[in-house]
Amino acid sequence: MGQTEIEVPLNRAPLRRQLVVRRYEGESSVIERLCELGLTIGTQLLIRRRAPLGGGIEVEFRGVRVGLRLREAAVLYVTACGDSNAYRSS
Repeated sequence: MGQTEIEVPLNRAPLRRQLVVRRYEGESSVIERLCELGLTIGTQLLIRRRAPLGGGIEVEFRGVRVGLRLREAAVLYVTACGDSNAYRSS
């Protein structure tokens, strides 16, 4: 059988790994804000840092770095990008 990409919420994705936004699931107001920031479907991004005690994450995409709350990041579902084997199952 072929390999299947597994989508995970951005707030559960690993640090410093290239990711691609695949879909949204959640509040429309949060989705609208993320789209206004440029986090549209197909956007490649990287989680740079996590705040201690679950405060949020810093992501980099399109040459900018943006801080997101964990509840905002939970709306974005991502998969690994490129040759990384993260989120792949047989």
